Amino acid sequence: MRASLIIPTFNHACFVGAAIDSALAQTVSAFEVIVVDDGSTDETPTVLARYAGRVRVLRQDNRGLSAARNAGLAAAHGTFVSFLDA
Repeated sequence: MRASLIIPTFNHACFVGAAIDSALAQTVSAFEVIVVDDGSTDETPTVLARYAGRVRVLRQDNRGLSAARNAGLAAAHGTFVSFLDA
């Protein structure tokens, strides 16, 4: 059994790091963290680069929260899926 946590973000550089840290601090061992950057124009890509190798980052043109969540769902491999907004 594996879980997927999807974090959609758009221009949330000041929050997304804390969201990712919170996810990575969980004690569940079989899970993946997928961050979908929905076309951020702030420092979000720089923040996400610090988590290379620990989370999967998807980038797309800005299409809105629902499209970001759907992109994360399409990439998820977990039996269970949860969302954590940045």
